[in-house]
Amino acid sequence: MTMLALLLAVPFVFPAGVQAQAELFPSTEVTVRYDVVGWVKGLIAKARDNETPVAIDTELAAIEPAAGGGGHGGGHGEPSAHGKSEGQKSFSGKDLTAAPELPTVTIGGKTVVTYAKSIEQDLKAAMPEDLKDSSDKDFLERRFNITPYAHSPARGNPNAPITVYQFTDLSCGQCMPELAKIDAALQDVSGSIYIRHIHAPMERFQDTNMPAFYGKIADRVGLFWEYRANLIHANPSTADAMFDLLVKTGVPIADARSMMLTEARRFYRQLDADALLARTFGVGRPPAVFVNGIRVGDGGIPLEKLPDILKYVNTRIERGLPEPPK
Repeated sequence: MTMLALLLAVPFVFPAGVQAQAELFPSTEVTVRYDVVGWVKGLIAKARDNETPVAIDTELAAIEPAAGGGGHGGGHGEPSAHGKSEGQKSFSGKDLTAAPELPTVTIGGKTVVTYAKSIEQDLKAAMPEDLKDSSDKDFLERRFNITPYAHSPARGNPNAPITVYQFTDLSCGQCMPELAKIDAALQDVSGSIYIRHIHAPMERFQDTNMPAFYGKIADRVGLFWEYRANLIHANPSTADAMFDLLVKTGVPIADARSMMLTEARRFYRQLDADALLARTFGVGRPPAVFVNGIRVGDGGIPLEKLPDILKYVNTRIERGLPEPPK
């Protein structure tokens, strides 16, 4: 039963106090037992004498939809799916859900640039031309937060404004030319970067990785980066040549053989932990570099654009633009 039918069927009775006050109204406005709906219908009928009662009933029915209709609140039917939903509007017709517009301030006939607008302009100015491709811009805005293990070799000042994480497989002979280019690009900004090396194997189920294992030995005596540089330059292919390179780097033979016997399990556990970290960030085809969280190589911005990335991040820092926390 609709609300209108219910009102017509059940006489509406005001409380005693209200009934007493109702006597103040003329009899033409208050009907017997104060039938409010009948009074409303009577007013409409007087104002529109030439309309049929059916038209009046139709108009009254529009006030309350039939049961199961798609009205707002309480109906059991589905609301109409036609058209677009509009944002909430104020009494003046302004869309309250729209993005706020920054006010324009003019002083002395010159428009004052807001802080947000200034940041936007600085970001555009800091971006090299080679990085203005839409796909590259997406990677610039999507930063990765990497927390390496304490055993990862490090170089530089930990408080430097730029942090670089290198995911590398030292057993990848064909990767050595790319590693040389990475080192050359990082050398240009060596005073403002902090570098961490993370082992990332090309093959997931690799039983042994002698170059990476020897790298652990070299790191134990503080010669990892020298060993890595010699490895890139020589690119040895046999186990004997790799061991000779380790000794040539400056690792005493006795220390190397002792660690091979006593530290092998620890070193391979560390390499396995690095490999898992690399897979966590989807690094399957190293080398890959993360510059303040910006992915370069292996699914990110191409490695040949690494100098542009370093320049971009360095320019942001020089201009005081915000960088993600370390």
